[in-house]
Amino acid sequence: MDLMGDIGAADQLISAREENKVLKAKVDELKEKVKELTLNNAQLLAEVEMYRKEAALPSFSNLALGSTQPVAVDEKANHFISSGNGVYPSDPAVTLPNVHNVANPLCCSLNKNDTVLGVGGADSYVSIMAWGSALAPGEQASIDTVNKAARVKCTAPVITIAFSSKDDIVAAGCMDGSVHLIQFKMNMGRVEAWLVQSGIKYTKYIKSLAFSQQGLLASASADGTVQVSKINVPNKDDSDDDTMMDEDTNTSVVEQVKSLHLSGAVECVCFVNEGNTLCLYERDTSYLAYFDMKDDFKMTQYSLNGAVTGGFDSHVSFAVMHLALSPNGKYLCAATDTSRNIIIEVGTSNIVRDLFGHKNDGFSVPRIAWSSNGQYIFGNTQETVASAFGILLRQSW
Repeated sequence: MDLMGDIGAADQLISAREENKVLKAKVDELKEKVKELTLNNAQLLAEVEMYRKEAALPSFSNLALGSTQPVAVDEKANHFISSGNGVYPSDPAVTLPNVHNVANPLCCSLNKNDTVLGVGGADSYVSIMAWGSALAPGEQASIDTVNKAARVKCTAPVITIAFSSKDDIVAAGCMDGSVHLIQFKMNMGRVEAWLVQSGIKYTKYIKSLAFSQQGLLASASADGTVQVSKINVPNKDDSDDDTMMDEDTNTSVVEQVKSLHLSGAVECVCFVNEGNTLCLYERDTSYLAYFDMKDDFKMTQYSLNGAVTGGFDSHVSFAVMHLALSPNGKYLCAATDTSRNIIIEVGTSNIVRDLFGHKNDGFSVPRIAWSSNGQYIFGNTQETVASAFGILLRQSW
């Protein structure tokens, strides 16, 4: 009887395993179906957007909010009619292990020459490294690159960083609402870096940082405050001591130019018009706000709905989480939290392209970047590390 019982239990186990195999195959099949339906939904969204634009009044596509005078449309959509040349990075060039030891990296940025990488971590450190050395032959190259990185301690986890146009300053925005300035230099393949106490402080965490071509720093917080500051970091080689590290030198390092106070959290900031205009997106609004720094920061608002009719101007179903300026300075790409990236002509409401096909939602942190030749936009997605949207602007840039 015991033997028969064992055989029966074994038969039940085998049967259960076979059922699990069938169920697993069915789950895999349903997953593929969900992906297919998600893609179809994205295509339908793109078609809806196209039909909505066709029904719009074209003469009002560049109309600023609050204005009664339409501006003639300068049609730029034909800049995006061709596919890219198919040459873009699709596989990781290098993998940098344990940049922040056991802590998670939270943000990263490259300098203007794409030679120096800055990474902010949950351990409150900023790591700065010449990442190209990891391309050297040998399995040890990546590890050596990380070991040669400069690590600078901040006051809280670093959630956003940006390089200045001078290429030797990194701004780090932290969870505690502080902004730190870090100066660095290369020395025999090793990065040396030191902290400059900036004195910029908010009541809530930092959302976005951006440098202008003129060396101005815009920092935005979840408390709705945006500060534009002039950065005057002295060259350490010009000083025989480390007095620049003292907080008493803050007034010479950071000079406040303007402080803006908005009602909602400012998700992203970006300088346009050769650094003379500050563009930002405020949470729960339906427009991009432009501040003319040559005209006492006069604000102009442009709808994110483009040329629409039917009363849709006061609401959008997404939030802009990141703004990236095209290499030619004519377009902004806005990454949203609804699986939609939007290409907008700078200083207008003219939406020239909607990019779908990736997956992001309200819990994601979408980021985008233009390729240096302007032929592609790279964006992260919740399903893969990055995706490339093949768009080509005319080479007459």
